[in-house]
Amino acid sequence: MYDALKGKTAAVTGAGRPNGLGQGIAKRLAREGCHLAICDIARPHPADPAYHRGTWEELVERQREIESLGVKCLPIRCDVTSEREVHDMFEAVVKEFGRVDILVNCVGVGPPGSLAPLLEVDGSAWDEAIAVNMKSTHLCSRAAAKRMIEQGEGGKIINLSSQAGKMPFRGLGAYCTAKAGVLHYTRVLALELARYKINVNAVLPGTILTDQLKEYFGREAEKRGLTLEKYLAATPPIPLGRYQTPEDVASAVAWLASAESDYVTGECMLTTGGQTIV
Repeated sequence: MYDALKGKTAAVTGAGRPNGLGQGIAKRLAREGCHLAICDIARPHPADPAYHRGTWEELVERQREIESLGVKCLPIRCDVTSEREVHDMFEAVVKEFGRVDILVNCVGVGPPGSLAPLLEVDGSAWDEAIAVNMKSTHLCSRAAAKRMIEQGEGGKIINLSSQAGKMPFRGLGAYCTAKAGVLHYTRVLALELARYKINVNAVLPGTILTDQLKEYFGREAEKRGLTLEKYLAATPPIPLGRYQTPEDVASAVAWLASAESDYVTGECMLTTGGQTIV
């Protein structure tokens, strides 16, 4: 446990889906005593209503789960690619809690049309992949950092990149590019905010069987005439012998959010179970 986190206010984006990474991180911070603001887009995709996004009902259910841990939780519907909606979100956070101490940029998706060989990814799908994964990181970091600077007590910004930001994967070119951009963004922002005692770091998860990844793997398995189980069995083995969980990543995030990492900034931490060992 990190006692210094008790009573802090943390904002976690992309926290609506029941088995997603965001909810696991939010719950871990809640167990550490943080009050939470959680957001998700909570509206259908305009071009593909069948594409599963976090819903308002899921976000409210996450609120109930988090509040059952003994802290306050504010659910917010927010498109994190919209500058206006991001501004309004942080206004709501400060109005509710009086401050923001920790930001976890957890939104990370492969939008419709972007999970394909690069020559098949059109401009619209490319723009959405960059916006959701990279632009959102900038907009939320900018809004949170301005409030942290006003508070004058430092803060922690933790960006979720991916092993795909370090390693190329066929069919994930737009996602890989966006997540690689998050890494360099993290380093630059860390340099710029260091004088305000705001630490900026990134976590790079490996393979987590979230609902979204299962859906993607399921489509890939179907293309090859395989069941999901057989497709997963044929993937490269993970040295530590199991798929990663949201809780694994949440442990790294909690450490970076805590006072234990006060002298760490600009770092990009791989948490992949050894998948990225070359």
